[in-house]
Amino acid sequence: MIDFDFDAEIEQILDGPPNRLAFRALSAALLRAGCPEHLVSRCEERLASWPDEVRAAPWSWLAALKAGHSKPTWRLVRSLAPQSARNGTVDPTLPDPRSCAEVRGVTRLDLGWYASEQLEALAATLDHWENLRSVRIAGLTDSDGELLARIAGHDALTRLESLGLVGVDEDMWHFKKPSFSPPEGRTWQLRHVGLRAPDLVHLLRSGHVPNLRSVDVLVCSAQEALDLAARPELARLDRLAIGFRCGKNGRQPLWKPYFGNVIDEDDDASEAFFARADLTGLRTLVVRGTPMGLGREGLGERGVDAIVAGGVLHQLTELTLELLPVGDAAIARVLASVDPERIEKLTLTDLVATDRTATALAATGTFPRLRHLDLSRNRLGAEGARQLAAGVRLPALEHLDLSGRESGSPYYARPDIQPVGDAAAEAWASSDNATNLTHLGMAATGLSSDGLGALMRSEGLPVLGTLDVSCNPVGSWPTALQDAPVWRTLRSLKLADCGLGDADVQALASTASAPRLHSVSLAYNSVGSQGARALAAWAVLPQLWELDLHDNIIGDGGLTDLAASRAARRLLELDLEQDCWNHKGRDDRTPLPAEVVAPASFPSLDAIFLGMVDEYHGSRYSCGFPARVREEIASAPGTRPELVAFLTHLDTEAFEDDEDDGGMDEDRDLADHDFRTGRATRHAELIDEARDFARRMIEGDIRWPPPEEPAQGAPASGG
Repeated sequence: MIDFDFDAEIEQILDGPPNRLAFRALSAALLRAGCPEHLVSRCEERLASWPDEVRAAPWSWLAALKAGHSKPTWRLVRSLAPQSARNGTVDPTLPDPRSCAEVRGVTRLDLGWYASEQLEALAATLDHWENLRSVRIAGLTDSDGELLARIAGHDALTRLESLGLVGVDEDMWHFKKPSFSPPEGRTWQLRHVGLRAPDLVHLLRSGHVPNLRSVDVLVCSAQEALDLAARPELARLDRLAIGFRCGKNGRQPLWKPYFGNVIDEDDDASEAFFARADLTGLRTLVVRGTPMGLGREGLGERGVDAIVAGGVLHQLTELTLELLPVGDAAIARVLASVDPERIEKLTLTDLVATDRTATALAATGTFPRLRHLDLSRNRLGAEGARQLAAGVRLPALEHLDLSGRESGSPYYARPDIQPVGDAAAEAWASSDNATNLTHLGMAATGLSSDGLGALMRSEGLPVLGTLDVSCNPVGSWPTALQDAPVWRTLRSLKLADCGLGDADVQALASTASAPRLHSVSLAYNSVGSQGARALAAWAVLPQLWELDLHDNIIGDGGLTDLAASRAARRLLELDLEQDCWNHKGRDDRTPLPAEVVAPASFPSLDAIFLGMVDEYHGSRYSCGFPARVREEIASAPGTRPELVAFLTHLDTEAFEDDEDDGGMDEDRDLADHDFRTGRATRHAELIDEARDFARRMIEGDIRWPPPEEPAQGAPASGG
């Protein structure tokens, strides 16, 4: 990549698609340029057209700020999410804008899950967040009731345009939700709320939310559904996300795919609501159930048929049905009810759909406005993927996701395959529907290197920006792909858990030009020191913002060579964490090479994650340095802020890095527990299982729920 001057680099970022990674890259470019006022002011002006939610300071920025390290680019930040998604880290307390000028421009706060301490900090400072317009928190429980009551009484709350206290990604299994009852007599500016149904009814009845147009709501009984449906204000909504949580089952076969649990009470509530609610203004509808093992739980066919009968589907431009045990027949009735001339976004995920759903889509013929099609986490096969590629016209399609369910940490979970495989890749590589595709999701689909090669070599994907093939038995990276056409446009390549090793990374790094590539994930592969050296010499490395090396097997020599090359000069985040079952994990007692954390090695970093973690328990065993060294580095005046932020925000309770002990149990046979052992065989078994499950669903052989076991002492059926 040409080493652009700072003005040109910044213009290139500003002209590209707005997202959180791009915002961080922009900040890093400004910092490398010394933050001259003319450049910062120009960015401020141009960023006004970016959504505030992508102008986000990550957890690492807040941790560094808490440790005493600020940066001039804080003035560009509009969104904060103080909760870390990392194992064994602690969250910095929400800053007080009275004493922390850096956060005074913030308009959006996402406090995260079960964030009572952050909610308490917000309750104490809410009046002083003068520009705040959006607040979201998830996982509220009864214990948060007093805090929520304090917040409800704040006059500052009337300035908000969005308040999310409940989301449809939540269940009601373990905790009750506190009520939210703001005092009467105040007009709010809210355009979006997320609430339990009784609280939403109260808010609508008050008449003080005249601008409300978007709602997330959880309904917990048929009576709540009736009460909500009776509110005439629903007619003003253009977006409704609803989750019915009226009953629960919880049965599941351990680590096996199954149809799911239909909750009759949810069906009853769906019928009550959609038969009566006035939704004449609605353009976006989301209905979501809950995950249950490798299945799903919520309303079933009867509940979906109630949505169809309600007559709302034909007016929608966006429809999402997710995590519902419904199957193909109900989906076909949904598809027959949407207006193909109107629909722009269609998300039908985790619904036990098979090739028959693809047939129902093809029966429509053409969807002239459909830009976004998500059929992930279902059971489509090769024939269904071919039908979508050639049997239906999708001239506006930009986003397609055919992925299965990814595994999370492969040490403790397994992917749930959607077995479209190489046939899907080959069909879409030559499909007329792929002309405008910018995003293609093929994770956990049984894809091999042949399917990957078909996609990369395609001339029919002229604007593809994101390709996700994670959790697949790819097994190798063909050297013949070094000049593949897709490199011309690709911005993000996701190769996590693909069975790649050093030779494959060397083949990948033989690509000399990928002018728009900014993000590559190689997490959960077998990249060692030779692979790290190949990356250090890769002509594309200097332009990457993101290179995910989480849980690989790179030795200290390879890490030193990668860092000392100083080629990754735009890299924003360095992730060298390993799980405790990685059979080639680093010795906890040995400090990482100094070159890895030297500021000159990775000059643009704003986040760094090191050491050994336990991804099952969410804890941390080490941080890359023994305790004595860790304390010295964290307190040294020349230590880079990103490293200080990391080292001063660790949960050290489970640390096992005493230099005098033997480290973790050295007698454990780690290879037997490392997911890399037998990976190819396991993938083959999962693909066969997925195909068999899809076949049974098509044949109507659901086998769920299983027969109830007779009570103790009762005779078995037929006995």
